[in-house]
Amino acid sequence: MMTDTHVAIGDRLISPMLTDREIQCLTLIAEGKKPGDTGTSLLLSRAEIDVALTSARIKLNASNLMHAVSIAMLIGAIDHSDESHSE
Repeated sequence: MMTDTHVAIGDRLISPMLTDREIQCLTLIAEGKKPGDTGTSLLLSRAEIDVALTSARIKLNASNLMHAVSIAMLIGAIDHSDESHSE
């Protein structure tokens, strides 16, 4: 039995309240990067990355960072396809 995402996360649309920076950080974490590496990739300090990831986790009502990534994937805020690695 598949889970209805509207039942699982509620009917309110969550992704628009995530900032571009939060989405970029969550995407890189989803790709397996550590927060320190994420900062290097985005040319941001570790503190800026931590703020963005914490803010995203709170907005998504996630219990931890991996939960936040999972929710972001579920709602379509970050792309979880593997097209970038298909070459």
